[in-house]
Amino acid sequence: MEKVAKKVFASVSDQLAEKLNKRAEGEGRSLSNLIGYLLEREMDDWQPEQQKPSVTQQNK
Repeated sequence: MEKVAKKVFASVSDQLAEKLNKRAEGEGRSLSNLIGYLLEREMDDWQPEQQKPSVTQQNK
């Protein structure tokens, strides 16, 4: 079964957009590919925090 990439939209500052465009061009990537790569790299080691106990559970 073929995986279909999800589309995600985000707003960034003009300065960040300029940096991203320059980096993408310098690396020969599309802007979309660069942003996907950066997000993947950032999220690789991320683990969700364990669910914190509710106030009622803390008072027991």
